[in-house]
Amino acid sequence: MRLLQECCPEAEIAWAMTGTGVDIVGARVPVERVWDLWEIGRRRHGETGWWPYVTSASPGGEAVYQDKRGCDTAEWERSVTEVVLQDHDARAASVVVSNFRWSTTGLPFDDEDFLGWRDEYDPDRLAPLLRPAVVGPMLGVPRWATDRGESRAGMRWVNFVAARGGYELPVLLPYLYANPNWFGHGSRCLTPLDDAALLRRWQEQWGAELFFATGPYLELVVDRPPLDPQGAAQAAIELFAYCGDTVQDAVSAGNGMARSMMWSLWWD
Repeated sequence: MRLLQECCPEAEIAWAMTGTGVDIVGARVPVERVWDLWEIGRRRHGETGWWPYVTSASPGGEAVYQDKRGCDTAEWERSVTEVVLQDHDARAASVVVSNFRWSTTGLPFDDEDFLGWRDEYDPDRLAPLLRPAVVGPMLGVPRWATDRGESRAGMRWVNFVAARGGYELPVLLPYLYANPNWFGHGSRCLTPLDDAALLRRWQEQWGAELFFATGPYLELVVDRPPLDPQGAAQAAIELFAYCGDTVQDAVSAGNGMARSMMWSLWWD
């Protein structure tokens, strides 16, 4: 709260706690200010221990929504512990494999459709289809976080939660954002631990940080997007497997979003 009062003395500032004991502190600011405030919060995360994220919900609204959706306390506590200990690379890979197996269910290994899907899920096959390495990343712009048309009265909340990083937020606040239109092999659905695994992997690999989250929308600021075909292919495949509603073509994603400093995802 001191940080917010220092940075936004004129802003509405609020605090709330979820039924599981997660504190949320936030400031309501014009969309033109969310980027600067989020960047200040991220830069001072090592000092404060609180991770910032832009959203449409006030701390109180977020807490009410989390509690209304319901949360098994024992399951929540197990997830909070596991998110620190899990092999996030292995779990992220299992999400990709599960989505690939769902996409190719019933297709013979030599079927043309199967081979097409395989190329979009195999970085060694996808990389040669991409453009050569580029000198620098595409800048990218937020699609929803700073869109005045999508925000109420041109305002957004920048909320803060005590976390090791943005990758923990899907577990601490299980309904922060939703990915309902996702399918995996054997009726697998994505869990907050899956979300956290992918976010942590992307943070370590490419400096991707959770920036905006609300409803079916998620945006990540990416400090070190892959610029070479092999790295871009790997990122594109993981984005394709995680959010096929937005990333509908791995080649286009490998030449575009994967090499951008902003990844904007939306689940239909």
